[in-house]
Amino acid sequence: MKSSLPIAIAATLLLPAASLAADDARTAYYQRNANADLAKFRALDVDNNNAITREEVRGDVDFTPRFDDIDVNRDGAVTLDELRAYAERQYGVKPTAS
Repeated sequence: MKSSLPIAIAATLLLPAASLAADDARTAYYQRNANADLAKFRALDVDNNNAITREEVRGDVDFTPRFDDIDVNRDGAVTLDELRAYAERQYGVKPTAS
């Protein structure tokens, strides 16, 4: 009977590396989403006041459904700070784009 110890040792050594790679890929994915949200925010903020209103997002299939989730103080506008806080809650990362 052959020993499966070498296979077990190899699997034990490789699994943490695979897990770390998956975590890195997930973090990178979430970071791209957070940065995309920020870029979309900037594009929708046509008056450059660092806030977007329901009127500014009307018809946008990405922001319109999430507007109430992002607008935590329910004042009818999503501020840059609210968007950054949303990204941290939703993705666990801060947007890095300016």
